Amino acid sequence: MKRFATPGVQREKCPLCGGEIEISELYQYSHDFKITKSGRISKRYIKRDCGSMEATVAGCECGANWGIGDFDITPEGYFVDYKYEEAEK
Repeated sequence: MKRFATPGVQREKCPLCGGEIEISELYQYSHDFKITKSGRISKRYIKRDCGSMEATVAGCECGANWGIGDFDITPEGYFVDYKYEEAEK
């Protein structure tokens, strides 16, 4: 999802420090507990994958970060930056 009308800049590294950009696809999990015979919640649980939250964020150790709409991943797998277009390292 494009944030700006400009085409963006394809990046291989962080535009602020030259470090590695890490991309995180966010998923949602639940811990499902049962009520025991004594009426208390069990300490054991089943972890269930509830699927993708359809949110992807990216960041660098230097503090640079990209939220939803600040970047795209092309069908070819390239990172396109809309947030730090002016910054160049």
